[in-house]
Amino acid sequence: MTVPTWVTTSVGIYALIGSVVFLVYGAIAFFLLLILRDISIQVKNLTGKVEQLTDKVKGIADQVNAVTTEVGARTTGIVRMVDESAGSAIRILEVLAPVLVVVGAFIKLRNMAGGRLRRR
Repeated sequence: MTVPTWVTTSVGIYALIGSVVFLVYGAIAFFLLLILRDISIQVKNLTGKVEQLTDKVKGIADQVNAVTTEVGARTTGIVRMVDESAGSAIRILEVLAPVLVVVGAFIKLRNMAGGRLRRR
């Protein structure tokens, strides 16, 4: 039994097309490997730049932390000083308040009495 020629022709064409496709896939794989190598180099460069930026940001964060700590300490001192001054002022006011009320009432009574005396 002999194989028809169309079968051998179609198998030959299939083998030829398969070989061409294999070569094309191989070329595509080679170019993809080149592209991936370039991307890998660029990612390494970007990683280095990101690490540099991270170091700079860390330095800035440390400076901000130091300034914040210093400002917080100064603010605490200022608040303590204002609180002490306010406490002293309130103590003085507590001592002088009754005297001021009496003096105010006396002035008010004198003004009222002075107005009545003038009307006569």
